[in-house]
Amino acid sequence: MTTTSALAAERRRAVAWRLDVLSLFVVALAVNGLASRLISQPGYMDAYYYYGGSRQLAAGIGFNEPYLWNYLAPVNTAPGVWLWPSHLYWMPLASIVGAPFTWLAERLANGTADNSLVFRITQVPFILLAALVPLLAYAVVQIIGGLRRHAIAAALLTLFSPFYFAYWTTTDVFVLYALAAAGGVLLMAQAERQAVHRLLLIFGAGLAAGLAHLARADGVLLLGCLGLWLLLRRPLAPDRRVRVLGLGALLAGYLVVMLPWFVRNWATTGTPLGPGTTRTLWLTDYNDLYSYALDRLSLAAYLHAGAATILSGKWSALQANLTTLFSVQGGIIAFPFGLVGLWQLRRQAVVQLTLLYTAVLFIVMTLIFTFPGERGSYFHSGVMLVPFLMVAAAVGLDAAVDAAGRVLRHWRPEQSKPIFGWLLVGGAMVLTLAVFVNRTVGSDLRDPAWSQTERAFGEAGAWLRSHGQGGALAMVNDPPGWYYWTGQPAIVIPNEDAATAHAVMQRFGARWLLVGVNLPLPLSQLYQAPQSQSAFQLRAQFLDENGKPVYLYEWVPGP
Repeated sequence: MTTTSALAAERRRAVAWRLDVLSLFVVALAVNGLASRLISQPGYMDAYYYYGGSRQLAAGIGFNEPYLWNYLAPVNTAPGVWLWPSHLYWMPLASIVGAPFTWLAERLANGTADNSLVFRITQVPFILLAALVPLLAYAVVQIIGGLRRHAIAAALLTLFSPFYFAYWTTTDVFVLYALAAAGGVLLMAQAERQAVHRLLLIFGAGLAAGLAHLARADGVLLLGCLGLWLLLRRPLAPDRRVRVLGLGALLAGYLVVMLPWFVRNWATTGTPLGPGTTRTLWLTDYNDLYSYALDRLSLAAYLHAGAATILSGKWSALQANLTTLFSVQGGIIAFPFGLVGLWQLRRQAVVQLTLLYTAVLFIVMTLIFTFPGERGSYFHSGVMLVPFLMVAAAVGLDAAVDAAGRVLRHWRPEQSKPIFGWLLVGGAMVLTLAVFVNRTVGSDLRDPAWSQTERAFGEAGAWLRSHGQGGALAMVNDPPGWYYWTGQPAIVIPNEDAATAHAVMQRFGARWLLVGVNLPLPLSQLYQAPQSQSAFQLRAQFLDENGKPVYLYEWVPGP
């Protein structure tokens, strides 16, 4: 082939890849936009929390919130002042991203918009960003020099990730963490390939690590992995000078994002990190996250629980996280091919760096932050693995077809590979649709299940307003959700007995207690026998989304 012909072929290839990127973005935007129609409210505590943070920022209240969902950090108890520092456990990026759109929605409606409309507009940046996530997989294939059809298949497999699909467009950190963490890995891999712009790319990787940390507290693990990679990879940092400059660029990028947040935390709590995060190291049961007596969350209490309890928790987390890796991040049907593909791509720097991060994340979420890891942290942070695993699945499927072709002589592997690739994508789409419909629609298309969650909160809030208690502080199991449905302040039900619940309500000035089936075990009697506690008087009863009773109590202090 002549030089002119080679250049022309390269131009055609570049144009085709650009058209792919544009087409995939449009498809992902349309698919996520349609799916978001059934995500009509945040739907669970994390998403309620981030949405509530956006509303506080849009209202000019700053990083403060009228609810407490845990007691891990010291809080003020000024009478009648129900506003506390926000984002001391969960990080603020999702709230920051949503805040401008929340502000716009409220200004367009002159402050009269209800939550459902404001939430719809707050979803907009998450829908737009979700359309970029499949392009991460496409970019990985370009970096490794893979085939165009692998890039398209991997992008579609990432879009139709069965157990993440419903969360792409709600007010949570999934798309943000996927873009930031995976982006950091890609930038560092590119830095190894491009010596001319190496420090700039490493600086960009530091920015991405900072955004990952601003999205999730465990995002700091990405910074550690990128720094370790710099120290270990001679092609990336061949001598001491380059290593020092690279580490400086990485840290500088990270601090550009995170330093303002460290300053805020220091001014608020006297420490650059959230003061309650490290307490979760000493959980021996997930519900202890909601403990009021913080001496239960200490090294001494942890060791006192005994080796059997500690090891049992870690064994349970190991099983749960392996299941999450297989089913959630691996997408079930794509996972076996992903393993084959990882072996095929094992010499690629971007794959090696991803595996390093995967190993660190898995170990930390299993052996160190055991209970948060099992109950959602690994699910959240593991989202960045999806684009890489889907690329590996596309490559691994080809390897599997080649292996089958060596046994089945009548096969024509090169003709079969595209067909099986589309079958894999089709299978992922069917599984995604089934999971999505089950989670969001349920049994009634006219009243989707996602919109029914915690609707009893709204009814209880209306009852309180009708009885002149519209601004009263309540104790509930999901304070951010309560605030979404009622606009009223709330504190979380502690994982303690009734006497401690009394003490907490007295301390904060709460008068109302709402209990449903999801209640801490020490207070289960309040649900099983509503009249059993003389200090709590049953005032009203409602039904949750599953038809289970929800009881509203008034605390009546004794003499």
